[in-house]
Amino acid sequence: MTFIDFIHKYMGVFDRVRSTKEWLPVKYQGGEVTVLNQTSVHWEDTVQLDDKKYIHNKTTWDVVGVLWAGIGLFSLIAGVLPAGWGLINEFGKMGNDSLWLSLFFILCLSSFTFLPIPAILLSFVYPFKRPKERLLIWNRENGTVTLPPRFWGEHEVVPFKDLKVKKIRNIGSFVQFHVLAAFRPSDGQPIEFGLLGDNAKDWAFFCWYMDKNRPLPPGEVFDPYRERDEERRKWEMSEEGQMVQDDSEKRQQSKLSVA
Repeated sequence: MTFIDFIHKYMGVFDRVRSTKEWLPVKYQGGEVTVLNQTSVHWEDTVQLDDKKYIHNKTTWDVVGVLWAGIGLFSLIAGVLPAGWGLINEFGKMGNDSLWLSLFFILCLSSFTFLPIPAILLSFVYPFKRPKERLLIWNRENGTVTLPPRFWGEHEVVPFKDLKVKKIRNIGSFVQFHVLAAFRPSDGQPIEFGLLGDNAKDWAFFCWYMDKNRPLPPGEVFDPYRERDEERRKWEMSEEGQMVQDDSEKRQQSKLSVA
């Protein structure tokens, strides 16, 4: 077992606790969607956002998150060990009757101490192993989603109709208790994503955006592309367009099966 496989299994324990039970439908169910405008989009992490693709660069924030997690866990251990040693000394002064109680606290403190060690190691290894870019790509044109690795590894292309999405508990926030996460088929790792923090509206947006049979979602960021997208939809509904589209879908499925 490689180190990254061990980390995936280690994180999988926490992910099972964080995950809700229900998978979200991958078709637009109606209702309100998140409306994107020039001020609501985080443009620094947005590589492309138009009628063809929405590409979000997840590299920077993930590095910062892992580093802070490592620092926090290291601080926890640095605090637990001195506190544990102090407790043992205090119980030792009470005599032999406290021996078993001291041993109990030693075991508890050891558990809390060694449990976060893999995460601490990850926080130090990740900056050296991480890919140059971790891109989450919503390809409206091809109907696929490219999921980046959670830590390091290869990007993975998944047809949107086969995408597995759940809400998972957001342990890093006291305000937004759940976030959306897409699970990679190869290793089962969740890739968190979202827009403005309203999970229902955000997921409705992605379902609408990835449905090429619908016009582009509401929002001024898509206004420059609406005419082009409407022409594309009219052409695809024509007989010639249907033939070309069917052939393109067959080639796409063939590529995915080979990969």
